[in-house]
Amino acid sequence: MPMTETEFDPPPIAAPVAAEAPEAHSPAYFSMPPGNRATDLAAAALVRLRDRILARTYASWPYGQSLRGPMPDHMVFYPRDLRPGRADKADAFFHGRWSLPGGQVKTDGGSPFAAVAPSETWAEELHGFSWLRHFTAAGGDAARTYAQTLIAGWMQQDGNWHDIGWRPQVIGRRLTSWVANGALIIDGSDLIYRSTLLRSMARQARHLARTAALAPAGEPRMTAAIGLAFSGLCLSEGQARLDKGLKLVAREVARQILADGGHVSRNPAAMLQIMLDLISLSEALASRHIETPKPVRDAIDRMMPMLRFFRHGDGRLALFNGANEGPEGAIDAALDYDDADGRPFGFAPHSGYQRLAAGPAYVVADTGPPPPGRYSHAAHAGCLAFEMSAGTKRLIVNCGATRMLGPDWEAASRATAAHSTLVLADTSSARILRGRISRALLGARMMEGPTRVESRRNENDAGIWLEASHNGYEKAFGLVHRRRLFLAASGEELRGEDLLVTAENPRDAYVWERAFWHRPPENPPFTLRFHLHPDARASLAHDGSNVLVLLPNGDGWQFRALSAGAAAPISIEESVYLGSGEASRRAEQIVVTGAVFRGEARVIWALRRLSAKGAGQPKPEDAEVPELPTL
Repeated sequence: MPMTETEFDPPPIAAPVAAEAPEAHSPAYFSMPPGNRATDLAAAALVRLRDRILARTYASWPYGQSLRGPMPDHMVFYPRDLRPGRADKADAFFHGRWSLPGGQVKTDGGSPFAAVAPSETWAEELHGFSWLRHFTAAGGDAARTYAQTLIAGWMQQDGNWHDIGWRPQVIGRRLTSWVANGALIIDGSDLIYRSTLLRSMARQARHLARTAALAPAGEPRMTAAIGLAFSGLCLSEGQARLDKGLKLVAREVARQILADGGHVSRNPAAMLQIMLDLISLSEALASRHIETPKPVRDAIDRMMPMLRFFRHGDGRLALFNGANEGPEGAIDAALDYDDADGRPFGFAPHSGYQRLAAGPAYVVADTGPPPPGRYSHAAHAGCLAFEMSAGTKRLIVNCGATRMLGPDWEAASRATAAHSTLVLADTSSARILRGRISRALLGARMMEGPTRVESRRNENDAGIWLEASHNGYEKAFGLVHRRRLFLAASGEELRGEDLLVTAENPRDAYVWERAFWHRPPENPPFTLRFHLHPDARASLAHDGSNVLVLLPNGDGWQFRALSAGAAAPISIEESVYLGSGEASRRAEQIVVTGAVFRGEARVIWALRRLSAKGAGQPKPEDAEVPELPTL
């Protein structure tokens, strides 16, 4: 069947009237306040100076003496770590292959703590001991002996002071890991080792009580606060630390967990990690017959439906703003505590995401601006990107994020081109801080990006409409990106429209640059990218008019696109998938290209399910695109 633009065009977003769309949402606007670089740099410089002075103080002999005090005689309780362990990871560690976030190190039989760390991230992960759970999963005397040997070596080498190992968030993670794996690191040990271990934990806990509030904002500070609470809960003579820790946890929950249950960083993986720790803490408090503070209970209740919101058909996380799929089994472990077992909502107004679900299809779209600067160190330039799964298989994805492969990979994964959205003139819609001094003081935070993101949705019997826009290209090009999505009620058809339009009121900086300094190209090129999951196989029709994507379960999905009333140039290019968080996988992406003409551009596209398992595999050139249902 020949395809015309009229047949292909999605119905207007505003078409359904209120009576037909009882779940219609009025426009939602998200704005990011402009950052003041000078103020941020000055504050960061003062913090850096403070930390250096404090580090010299903490490393001194008098300060070490101030950490002396009553020694706990035992661990009162071993809380449960909800992060599943993997015996194969323990085996790799045992053979000297230490692959942790931030890099990989081969120890050749030596201690990993004596090795040269490839990055600070790797060092923090090593000193945090969260990898102990893999030895617990492996079990056996060999795993226990090796874990206790590593801890004894750490206490001898770094037990008094280490500039990375004694950071508050690292101590918090280490104490949480040690008590959660208490049976592994204590059972079968001799008296001298056990006494040294408990004395070391007490010293660390006293230092953490003084410094937890100084941890970097966001997830690190939450980790420090939770670790302090665990140290008070699980070590004898720890009531004062428990009280202080719970107060800090309650304060950070109020600061970091948004009203819809998302995390202030807009990172689904950060939300999951914090949620696992909060659930474990709540469970441990209940076992000790201590009431969980109400702010913590309320936060867990809000986060449960948000976790379902980000859950793909394969049971793992969507890949936005630094998230990977999450540890296998971790989401199920968290949701086991969800008494409500409710249906995920469709709109997260505070986190800035939209979820479209119908039939076998699930779509989640990023419709929010970058998070505030100090929470944006893992944020991505992926505004208006979306992911889609069909049944239990992922179809359209973002590239994801990894900290295993080094800073170059990490920077590339944050670019707009690594997301399933529109890229204008090979330019990201948000800028990652790059200056040497600025980067040293502020880290890899996001300083520029969309300051205004708008979205609205309507739902009726025909399906779900979503319309969104962002102004991330306004300053450099004077253009606004608008995206419309329509998911049919059957879940077997997703249609979209991407537009670039001239901004109505360009920002002052853009006007000045255009007139006096920077004149952007009159007809800049753009690229629409649809990254495919590695398990999906794509084939381009002989005439280049459409693409057939086959999933492992036999489902076939056809992609077609139109631009200016004619078939848009479509190609299949290489991509990479970093969703596991540990390694890269080869993948493919569907690419649609074009150029802005007279200040605007428009591409309409569609994904339609063609076959189910066992129904055969049609050739791309034989597939047809149906008309949309009439409203």
